[in-house]
Amino acid sequence: MNKYDSITAIKGIACLLVFTTHWIGAFGGFGVGIVDRNLDRGIMRLLGYGTMCVYVFFMLSGTLVSMKVLKGRPYSLLQEGVRRYIRLAVPIFALSALVILFERLGLLRNQEAVAYAPTTFLGNFYQTPTPLYKLFTSSLVATIFWGDASLYGPLWMIPYIFYGTFFSIILSEVIRRLHPRGQGLAYGAIGAAFLIVGGYFINFYFGNLMAFGLIKLENRKKREQADRRILLCLGILLEAVGLEIALKAFIMAYSGAFGSRIAVFNDPSFWLSVGGAIMSAGFILLWETLFEKRKFRLTRFIVWIGERSYSIFLVHWLIVCSFSCWFYLRFYTAGPKLSVALNFILTTGLILLASHVFYEVLEKRAVGILWKKARDLLTGKS
Repeated sequence: MNKYDSITAIKGIACLLVFTTHWIGAFGGFGVGIVDRNLDRGIMRLLGYGTMCVYVFFMLSGTLVSMKVLKGRPYSLLQEGVRRYIRLAVPIFALSALVILFERLGLLRNQEAVAYAPTTFLGNFYQTPTPLYKLFTSSLVATIFWGDASLYGPLWMIPYIFYGTFFSIILSEVIRRLHPRGQGLAYGAIGAAFLIVGGYFINFYFGNLMAFGLIKLENRKKREQADRRILLCLGILLEAVGLEIALKAFIMAYSGAFGSRIAVFNDPSFWLSVGGAIMSAGFILLWETLFEKRKFRLTRFIVWIGERSYSIFLVHWLIVCSFSCWFYLRFYTAGPKLSVALNFILTTGLILLASHVFYEVLEKRAVGILWKKARDLLTGKS
């Protein structure tokens, strides 16, 4: 396994859970009785944990950026900003073009399907025509810098990822230059500040903490052989604690049972962020313990999905509101459950195929070419 396969695997699982959460919201279930009857029980709740998974994406984005700086590798704040902008903007521009094309061709069928679906979730998207100028403004400027998600709702998270890059770099540089005792004080002070102000950027703080911990773990492995049994037990413990915190956050959010005098403690997003961070740390320990030197088809598949997680995030809702709704309407006469089950199988295959094309053509080739040209321009190379 590669060095950061554990992080890539978390991204893979998280993007799948975002998809299943949207799927449940749109169609109410998966068309499989034993699964649908238990969606609100135990670990099956994870299929509806999409909100927490978005916070996990923020955290992992901060982790990967922070690792480079904390290890003392040379970097340029300007180049990192340009690189991240190109990385985000190119796939978004292509996705926005597809949204407009699908709309013009009448392929968005969600408004028709919502009349038969068990919820109104589908009807909350693509209700008004999208002007063509949005392709150039929202995709390349407003989405990245101001969070304009009017063209395509799921893009609200993009500006947090973009600005989180700078937060992660600056925090990592500060921590790297401090004495070990000062590092602890700095993390404590910043954590206390987030308890006051709250906000989504706390996930990038958690990501920086995770990067710091991973580097310490790597250094320990170099010096001495870590006890795998201890890491395994610690991973299981963290996974259990994180899951329990996240479950309680969902339950309390729906029941309105929060009553803390500290405002951020009344915010379910805060507790989902905490739960997601602890679960991710536990997952990394479990992955490194169980799969560090082993390769299985399942783990390879999860990593494969993780590598394409950004493309899956971008394309999945467009496919749900177009092809999935067409499948749903087409098969509905055969029975709602069968319609949803066949729909889910076909949609999953389509999403994996479309995300693979996005990944290969846009994320790897187009982004790579543009970033090389931009880097040469920034460094003065001809």
